[in-house]
Amino acid sequence: MRVALTVWFMTGLGWSFQGSSLFAQQETPEDVAQRYVSAMQAADWDTMAGLMDQSALKSMRDLLSPLFDLPEAAELRQRFLGVETVDEAAALSDTAVFARFMQFVGSQEPSLQEALKTSRMRVIGHIPEGGDTVHVVYRMTMTVEGITMTRLDVFSLRQHGETWRGLLAGDVSALAAALRAALEPYPDPR
Repeated sequence: MRVALTVWFMTGLGWSFQGSSLFAQQETPEDVAQRYVSAMQAADWDTMAGLMDQSALKSMRDLLSPLFDLPEAAELRQRFLGVETVDEAAALSDTAVFARFMQFVGSQEPSLQEALKTSRMRVIGHIPEGGDTVHVVYRMTMTVEGITMTRLDVFSLRQHGETWRGLLAGDVSALAAALRAALEPYPDPR
């Protein structure tokens, strides 16, 4: 009886037995989405970046490439990435670029960041798309300046071994693309 209770308790905590060894169950897309949103609520940009797919991090770096290529963009590099020179920017990992960019975005709306700290997330489930991509649907409730708002949102993830990693959200990639367009030199009129 005691062994049965122990097995029941441990399987309830996310453990399963395989043969005579104890193995952790695979992390679900919902688990990763919850961790990502929790990191966002805590303004823990490094944890958020660590939960992103490497291809998404590379895409973010590519979208921000003018910050790495244009020597005259020192002021913008400082604002968006916390570095001034092209060499300092080039030395940043893709993960650091994402974290620093998200820190900049988060600093632009202090009232929103404050509201995020007390927000609540309720995961509804996930929808598979293709072999290795899923979309976690969740409802976020937060109060901004005394007004309670509810938003249905989606966090897309790609399978990465035994876990999942996030893909760029449309609003983040659109913001980075707009920045890129603003920084690119105008075409030669000739």
